[in-house]
Amino acid sequence: MKLQVVLTKLLFHLVAILPLIGLMYAIKFNQLSADPAKDIQHFTGITTLRLLVAVALIPMVAQFSGWITLFQVRKLLGLWCFCWATLHLSSYLLLEIGWGNFAFFFSEIFSRVYLVIGLACWFILFLMALSSFEWIRVNLVVWWKRVHALFYPLILLVILHYILSLKTLTPEPFIYLIVILLSYFSRFIRSAKIK
Repeated sequence: MKLQVVLTKLLFHLVAILPLIGLMYAIKFNQLSADPAKDIQHFTGITTLRLLVAVALIPMVAQFSGWITLFQVRKLLGLWCFCWATLHLSSYLLLEIGWGNFAFFFSEIFSRVYLVIGLACWFILFLMALSSFEWIRVNLVVWWKRVHALFYPLILLVILHYILSLKTLTPEPFIYLIVILLSYFSRFIRSAKIK
């Protein structure tokens, strides 16, 4: 069982780190477009969303596959979601706005709805990452549950942030939306059976 947990953790680390290696490779060998700042922002954002979708699918995959250790280590993938979201926010601040120009940063954020939504999503992920500490989970149970109840609304907000940021609509965000709705429906059915 311990070996299975270790292997699952290793898999999650690889899933989260490989995109970063790919991004670094693309930067080093000039494989980005004429607007590399936008490319980096898009890549870090879409990786965050894909990891969130993966976290949402874990209960359904674990149920149908019997891979129970997925439940035990899904927090790890959730923390990686926060790391990628922080990379996404940092890439906007550093590459688009400029480090130290916080007044302009916040004026830009609050001038566009999709940026406000994005900042709100980052803050929710920050709270979730903060609540991953064992002391908080044990001693602030009610607060912990309330924060983690925001998970599905969070993903819907991230998808909305993605849709509003696009200049041309593509099917991709709607595919994620369908997957999330199926995941939530599966969770609802499972909860109903338990009751």
